[in-house]
Amino acid sequence: MEVSIRKIGNAQGIVFPNELSLEVGARYRIEQSGPALIMTPINSELFANPDDWVGFRDSISQADREWDQLADS
Repeated sequence: MEVSIRKIGNAQGIVFPNELSLEVGARYRIEQSGPALIMTPINSELFANPDDWVGFRDSISQADREWDQLADS
């Protein structure tokens, strides 16, 4: 898929094709790695619904808990 950078007012922008099914108004973080641009969605509502996390703590295995603990110096 190929797109072009366009002048939009005093800025530059890209018009994304509809086939990508992106949501209008969705927010992304853009980082540059060499010549590549990397877009990562910003999920500011990750913890918005507490019911999504019910039982999560109980689903973590003992091995995961041990791995995640910092070693005492």
